[in-house]
Amino acid sequence: MTYHLNHTVHPPAVVGEDGAGPGTSVRLCRDPDAPAPDRLRSLRAFQLRAEDGTPVARVVTQQPLGTRLSGHPAVYHVLDPRGAPLGRITFRRRRAFRWGRERWTVEPVTGPVLQGYAGRLVWWVLWWPLGLPLRLLFLLWVLMAEADLGFRPPRRIIWRDSSRSAHLVFRAVAEDYRMLRHELDPRLVNALIALHRSYEPAEGTGPLGWYEA
Repeated sequence: MTYHLNHTVHPPAVVGEDGAGPGTSVRLCRDPDAPAPDRLRSLRAFQLRAEDGTPVARVVTQQPLGTRLSGHPAVYHVLDPRGAPLGRITFRRRRAFRWGRERWTVEPVTGPVLQGYAGRLVWWVLWWPLGLPLRLLFLLWVLMAEADLGFRPPRRIIWRDSSRSAHLVFRAVAEDYRMLRHELDPRLVNALIALHRSYEPAEGTGPLGWYEA
């Protein structure tokens, strides 16, 4: 299954396609009483709805993002339509003055915990001394499919379980998500994509991506 976010429709939609027919989509609808963005723009409150408007899941903020000095992650709860927990999604930025990468963690109520780091280490090693000043690396990023078509830090993410098995991949060039295994609840997958794309906005959207629409 491959997913992508369509921000040109209203409400925005996460579309899943398996190659066997038309894709299915989940609409992303901000809560009417969603909190105003905090200083670090990490507060989120939105619903996932089927095409007919039926509620599928809801995402709420348990803990907003801390500063780079504190290192406190942003924590989001994913709930079913009755309010029962489906899992928790955590976003942790690199702390100031420390080596590290952004990390997205998915903790389902049932099933393995998945962790995904932004970019591969080899590309970060190249990025820091060479990526910004040398335009010749442009061709390398495209050919190796580890970055998009601009000079941005490595963005590819592979979510793995504790045994290092890959479950989900965000492909930065294609701007899509490919499911490699299917143990994860699809509602958690859609919630993760919606959260990630609110931090990694597509071209033509604001700093909060689809969430700003």
